[in-house]
This record gives sequence, C-alpha cells and structure tokens, in this order.
Amino acid sequence: MFEKSYFETLQDYIASGCTIELTGDELDYYNALYALVGINRKYGKDNAIAFLMHEPFNVERMRARQMYSEAINLFYLNDTIENNAHRNMVFDNLMKAAHVVLQNAVNSKDMEVYGNLTVQAARIKQLDRPDPVKPKELDEKPFKVYDLDPEKVRLPSANRNLLAAQIDSMPDIPSREKVRLKRDANVVDIDFEEMLDDQEEKTKDIG
Repeated sequence: MFEKSYFETLQDYIASGCTIELTGDELDYYNALYALVGINRKYGKDNAIAFLMHEPFNVERMRARQMYSEAINLFYLNDTIENNAHRNMVFDNLMKAAHVVLQNAVNSKDMEVYGNLTVQAARIKQLDRPDPVKPKELDEKPFKVYDLDPEKVRLPSANRNLLAAQIDSMPDIPSREKVRLKRDANVVDIDFEEMLDDQEEKTKDIG
C-alpha cells in the first residue's frame, strides 16, 4: 500500500485553493499523512513511522520514513527550507501546551509557566529577531504557503472514521493509548484535564 507518492499532487492541490479534484487514492494518501503528523506530535517520529508499518498498511520502513518526511513538509513547511518546518512544528507544540496551561491556570505560578512557554515559542519561531530583508524578486514571484489546519486553505477534512479504524487496527497498543491517538488525530474530543494529569505524572520525578 502507498507504493506511489502523491506528495506533489497534494502540494499543488493546496496551492490551487483546492480547485484540483483528488482521486480516492490521493485522498487516502492525504489522510495517512495527516494521521502521521498527529501521531508524531504526541508520540514521536519512531511511533509515527511504525504506524505505517503495521496493518492495514504494511509499508516498508524506508517508504514509511519517506512518507513521514512528506507529512512534516506538507503540513508544516512554509518555504523551501526544511529547518523551518521543524521550527513550526515545535512552535505549534509549545503554543498548544501554553493554551492548556492558560485554560487551567489557578495562580501566578501557572501564569509564569504560561509566559515561559510563549517566550520559548517566540524564540523557536525567531520572533525575537528582525524580519530578514526579502530580495525584490521574491515579491514578484508566487510562492506556496502551507498550514497544519486544513480548513484555513479550504481542504476537505480528514476521514475521521478511516483514521479511527486504522488506529483501532494497530496491534500491541493498549486501548488507552489508542484513545489518545484518536484525540491527537482529532477523531475524538481532547480531554485537557487528562493531558495535564499525564504531564504531571511524567514530570513528577524531575527536579
């Protein structure tokens, strides 16, 4: 499965404002890349790659690694420099964490944590640096802009039922972890209290 890459087609589809009609295979490819981004954000690169190597995909490791790179670049890259894709990914994670802290803040210490997270996010995004001067020719040529949120560019929503079925079919993963994968892929609602409890459990021995 997924022997053929539709990465360039999906790039063109997004850049065209969704005027290109996707085939069933192309849409399945989009759904798989979308799921990879969510799994990577929650569980890391290795688990994201392993997701494709299990049923029902059974993708070879080399091909799975290629698809992982495509997923990161498709949903996070906003120019041709790959490092910017990783900066955007870290920025996105930090801002999500800051949002959780802000929504559950009860004292000044919580607000201090929120402030530190936003400062870190700004530095990752290099917002503390002056904007580089763009060569004049860049203003005269069109360029592609990509965003993690498909609705911002009028993309069709990912097939949640398909993503849920794919996650349920993954062997050797506890039910609780499958629920978390579904939440990360926006298949089910996110429980922010559970996220904070998990984070507290992971960090209780630190310091």
